Amino acid sequence: MRIHTLIRFGGIGCAVLALLSGSVQGKDLEDIVMITHGPPDVVAPPKNTSGQPSRYGIGYPFQVSENEAGLLCNLRAIGPGYSDYENGTDVFVFDKLRALPGATAIPITRNKRYKDATTGKPRVIVKFPVVCGFWPLGAKTTHGSRHPGEGAGFGFCQALSFESDEQGSFTWTKPFVRYVETFVLRYDGRRFHILQHALVGPDPLPVIGGGEWQLVAPGLTNAIPDGDDLLLPLVARRGAGHRAGVCRLRWQNNAWIPVDFSPVGPGSEPSLIRVADGTLLFTARLGGDQGSTILAWRSTDAGAVWKEVLRRTGMRTSSPVSIHRTLGGIPFVAANLRGTNRDKLCFWTMHDAELTGPRLIRDCPEEFGPLPPETFWAVDHATSAVVRLADEHWHALLAYRIKAYHLPTRGREEPDLPQTGCYVEEILSTGAPVPAWRF
Repeated sequence: MRIHTLIRFGGIGCAVLALLSGSVQGKDLEDIVMITHGPPDVVAPPKNTSGQPSRYGIGYPFQVSENEAGLLCNLRAIGPGYSDYENGTDVFVFDKLRALPGATAIPITRNKRYKDATTGKPRVIVKFPVVCGFWPLGAKTTHGSRHPGEGAGFGFCQALSFESDEQGSFTWTKPFVRYVETFVLRYDGRRFHILQHALVGPDPLPVIGGGEWQLVAPGLTNAIPDGDDLLLPLVARRGAGHRAGVCRLRWQNNAWIPVDFSPVGPGSEPSLIRVADGTLLFTARLGGDQGSTILAWRSTDAGAVWKEVLRRTGMRTSSPVSIHRTLGGIPFVAANLRGTNRDKLCFWTMHDAELTGPRLIRDCPEEFGPLPPETFWAVDHATSAVVRLADEHWHALLAYRIKAYHLPTRGREEPDLPQTGCYVEEILSTGAPVPAWRF
């Protein structure tokens, strides 16, 4: 019998929570999940952005070079009347976890204010988190040669235009115009560069390949390699229909190009992993009467055909759900436990069509204490990647945000709390690593 235990973890000065309990047999003994449990790694930019106090939120880790990782992290404006007021994305490059809090923020994009040419009224284009498909500098092809697209990537984000006041404040109750902003990214071994960016839309949005699918919104993980291509989970539309699925990026004409989209299922904020046997697993956030459901699909043919392999209802609250893997390729699903708003983040290990759990990742009320009336903790939007760092070892990283929010009176100012920010933790396991890239 394993019990929940708290273990001191050296190096990055935090604690490790051993999260698996109960009796396990066979293969499970080879890969037991533990997750570090530290303070926020990225909190606030060095100065106010666009004159507004800002905090970092959702972080997307990815491999940048042979021994360096990156973190794409979105900014959120906080202040009176602000609700989900995103303000673009920065990227951080780091070679060890303890270096991330001091890493330099490199701006990718920021919100844009302008006057409507027809009405003369002020508007703001709100930039949501950027995700990317990026081939690391030094990562090899399937034949062991240098990839022509190494150190380069494709990124994109939602960019929604709202009517605003003169200070740039907007309300979600008014209609918006949907755009997508795309980016050409490059890392030269010393600095991360944004070579090009384009605001595309509202009709059409960026087209995928020569087909009818258009980019709409990113998922909750950056791209993973498939042969010499990249696979990126996202939401696309065709006509009036939206589907969550997988976009294939291919190096063509000296750039990473979206060439194909494989629709998987309904939902938003999809995530994608490759497990130990080489197959792909995919999940997405369902809403409405499916808001408590965890649903997963599997592909055994590089994403061409997908089959539903898991459907469990009554598991989570209506908030993001995402799929992740340990170093050894064991899958698990992270979400907020049903009945807890978003103040507890949990995970379930996935074994074929079964989920084992839930086990606790973070319990904000227990750790940080209660908040004022109608104010709630939120620990959500878990993302992940397996990366190699300066110690030349592979590390499975799990990122999530913690903030506070108000219900039902959402117009009040978000509290400026020391716990607010982006957390990047490490998933520790006893199994042999299954590398994500060829170096």
